[in-house]
Amino acid sequence: MPDISTRYVYAALLATFGFAGTARAALPDPGDFSVTYYVTDESGEFVRPMVERDFRYFSNRARCECGQRVGIEVKAKANAMLDTASRIQAYIGTQCPTAETSLAGQFLRCGVLAQLLGAEYIKGISGAFHPAFLPFGVDPAAPTRDVGAPETILGEGCGDVQGEAGLWLCSPNENAIAGCQAQDFFYGPDNALSKLSDIPTLAYDFSPPLMKVTGLTAEPGSGGVELHWEVPGAGDIAGFRVLCEEADSGASLGLDKATPDLLDLPSGTHYFTAGNLCGAEPFSTVKIAGQGVEDPGVCGNGVVEAGEACDDGDDNGPAGLCDAGCGLRVSAGLHALDWDHVCSDHIPFSSESVAIAGLENGKTYNFVLVAYDAFGNPRVHDKVVTATPDEALPAVGGDEGAAEGCACAAGQGGPGLWAMSLVGLLGLARRRRR
Repeated sequence: MPDISTRYVYAALLATFGFAGTARAALPDPGDFSVTYYVTDESGEFVRPMVERDFRYFSNRARCECGQRVGIEVKAKANAMLDTASRIQAYIGTQCPTAETSLAGQFLRCGVLAQLLGAEYIKGISGAFHPAFLPFGVDPAAPTRDVGAPETILGEGCGDVQGEAGLWLCSPNENAIAGCQAQDFFYGPDNALSKLSDIPTLAYDFSPPLMKVTGLTAEPGSGGVELHWEVPGAGDIAGFRVLCEEADSGASLGLDKATPDLLDLPSGTHYFTAGNLCGAEPFSTVKIAGQGVEDPGVCGNGVVEAGEACDDGDDNGPAGLCDAGCGLRVSAGLHALDWDHVCSDHIPFSSESVAIAGLENGKTYNFVLVAYDAFGNPRVHDKVVTATPDEALPAVGGDEGAAEGCACAAGQGGPGLWAMSLVGLLGLARRRRR
């Protein structure tokens, strides 16, 4: 149960909406409800309850594009003083009280999870929703707002956005205007309110890192290559990975680096793409209003269309992964940031160099640097660097690493901070990817 100070916060929050209401029954106490969010599998089945790290970092762009639904269970606590005959409406989204009454404002109305009597909440209700319901409301023209209905239409999809959202509960005053008004909401993940209560809040981030690294170069050695880059300053990059391939064949190096699983706790040491998580078949989808392509048929609009092998928008260019004519300069797998092409372990955000050893002298390789944030949203450096190891050059990774077949080091221009043997990596059983 919230303490007295928290009750005042709720009262103040409701008062700020500025509605002069008539007398009505007291709203339910937010502390009388238990809310649990769940990580779900491909079919939307609950797998495990979310913990703090999931709340902070789980909802990224790839999971939105794959439609990896968020499970939720809402239940009135055993000692709740709840009117079983009162109607309680549950919504998923951002700023639902404002959106519900300001139809022409900044926010679209939230998706509906349930509209049931209090007695049902005593038994407990559960459901699952697409991650896009967190930041985006329902299009006014949609025939329904049900988060589980295929005909529900959202105003936007999985675009560049970040924030906090979650479950909102309201109890409409049946003697006043139909539906919930702003003052009828008694539970919600308001940014200020969540810091003073036990209401769980889901953070979401569908945007790649804002910071861009510069000055990427590749310096060949014997049996390997050293990559160097510059990080402008503090920002939202959590780390880096290097992706490699043979330049002639486009073949990956087969290093079989450990990759994240769909259900893993967020670690901040991997990036995620929809292709890696769900391939060509998303787990669930939602309809989006007004989906279309700006400048259709134009190379450089960021959408792969008929006759184009790729289109990276502003990153198209003579040194990019996709050239100015929308043709690939690397293999399709490397362009898609397929995990098979990962050839480094997690590189800390403060590092500005890495050594990739265990390469064949005389063979030319392509290298791509991928930065990612704590949610795992990637931003690929818009320049492919190419290098050819040469036995006449100093060994990369040290004599011991060259003899074993692989050594990788990351740092800020100095000696390597860590090393790993390719022999050991090749001895690992290949992890099954989802």
